[in-house]
Amino acid sequence: MTNGPRRDDLISNEDDPHVQANMEVIREYLRRQFKGFGLTEKPNAPLSYTFTMTRSSDEEYKLKVYWPQLADQSHTPERTQQRLVTDDVAGRMRGKSQGEYFAWRHCRTNHGRRS
Repeated sequence: MTNGPRRDDLISNEDDPHVQANMEVIREYLRRQFKGFGLTEKPNAPLSYTFTMTRSSDEEYKLKVYWPQLADQSHTPERTQQRLVTDDVAGRMRGKSQGEYFAWRHCRTNHGRRS
């Protein structure tokens, strides 16, 4: 028996308050950046979570965020908000072809470095 998290434990982390706070920051950012779009969400636990902004069948933008990023305690909601802006996530989502998603990752290893 190992001491690490079990696969089924990782699936349930969507209910973690830290994860919920980070997800809410992402939702608010996307709603501000994509006015007039509908927001849908799709968990792909334990790997990722996808946010989809849709205005019509011809205009849809997707953001994939990885579960470890959402759950990492060093990724506070405030830091998540800051990185959404500095990484120009909405702009990068718009730069993808229809049907493709933008996979957003921000790492602890980038502290103090310019992006």
